[in-house]
Amino acid sequence: MRGVEGEIKEFVRDRGVEVVGIAGPERLDGPPSLDLDYTMRGARSVVSMALPMDIPPIYDFLSKKSPAPHNLDQFLKYQRMQRIEKELADHLESLGLRAKAAPLSADYRRSPYVFSTRPALSLRFAAIAAGVGAQGWSGNVMTKEYGAAIYLGAVLTDAVLESDPMLEPDYFIEEHCARCRRCVNACPSRMFEGKEDEFVLSSGRLHRRGRRRNIDLCNISCFGLHSLSLDRKSTNWGLNWIEDWVETEPDPSRKMLTLWAMLQRGLTTGNSAPRFEILRRICSILYPEELFVGIPKPGELPEDEPGRYRVLADFAGRVGVKGIDDYPVPMICGQCALVCGPTLEETDRRYKTLLASGFVVPGEGGRMTRVETLEEARELKKRYPPRVGTMKKVKDTAATALLWHRHYFGLEPRSIYQAARYKRRLKKAVEKARRVGRHG
Repeated sequence: MRGVEGEIKEFVRDRGVEVVGIAGPERLDGPPSLDLDYTMRGARSVVSMALPMDIPPIYDFLSKKSPAPHNLDQFLKYQRMQRIEKELADHLESLGLRAKAAPLSADYRRSPYVFSTRPALSLRFAAIAAGVGAQGWSGNVMTKEYGAAIYLGAVLTDAVLESDPMLEPDYFIEEHCARCRRCVNACPSRMFEGKEDEFVLSSGRLHRRGRRRNIDLCNISCFGLHSLSLDRKSTNWGLNWIEDWVETEPDPSRKMLTLWAMLQRGLTTGNSAPRFEILRRICSILYPEELFVGIPKPGELPEDEPGRYRVLADFAGRVGVKGIDDYPVPMICGQCALVCGPTLEETDRRYKTLLASGFVVPGEGGRMTRVETLEEARELKKRYPPRVGTMKKVKDTAATALLWHRHYFGLEPRSIYQAARYKRRLKKAVEKARRVGRHG
């Protein structure tokens, strides 16, 4: 079988993906989202791949120069990764094997709580099992080559493949993360702790990461519902603030209050549904390459910001998403991954860029405007409050409810059973590790 593994890697690398790894059946004992059978019945192995994010757009994004190049990089790279996935799946099928390309994001298991965002297949856990990278403090997968600023992809197959060597679970935690943890403060809502840890149990080993305070804090930042950082020194590219959180830190343990704050703000934006729909489509639907003829590369965007937004809106329209021509920027955060470079020095440069970036808020004509101080940002928000018509809010609320209910609401006994079983196993593994002094 070694020949098949080598052929797979050569096939992927010929298409410009340098970081690729394979996990066979013995590696796939872990969280429910590492159950390949959920996504492809009879799958036994997974091929994991990583593409780097384009670096200049990262600096444009973190410095508050423009979100457009990074968003366009995401659009194009997601489609490129999907194309490579499909070509590899087709190639494996030509060898007489069954194979399936995995969606890249927004492919969540159904749950009564639709915002739990538990992936059908975790590309992160698959990458760790395949030796592509290891978990960093933020929970993002870090690679030796690119840090955490990567796009992951995966192809499942019924072939029993030989696994590649894994990195040690604390490969980055002990050296890189212990001296850095810039990701903690880069998250506007500080979704994870700076010092307290938690674990993922996978392939019979405990993989450490920072303890999550409340997953909805991440949802709120990433959906642009509260863009102001907890220390009030910067923002991400979100349009909105939750006013009660400007002066008072939200209590992550009060989950219903956090959820209520998220829903209150989310139902007033007027564009929540189409912005999420862009992400869902480009990560799960492979469009013909000719559909994007005329779309420039990230480094070739117009100099003016309205011109850049028109390119993004054009891209969204080509994949069938309408209604956000004014600010078609679906990816407005992800800063925990963006600041994480392959070296401590590069991470420090990115983090300092973010610290010096100040604030962006809607200004005259709704145009995102960068200012240096919190006082200036407050004044602009007061002078130019967002004006969303009642009918637009009602339509967006209905569209959002339909989207999340249609794709993510439900009750899955299999997932509930897997989660309960996994939690018991994880608890026992952590208790055993701490008894013998391996952690904590």
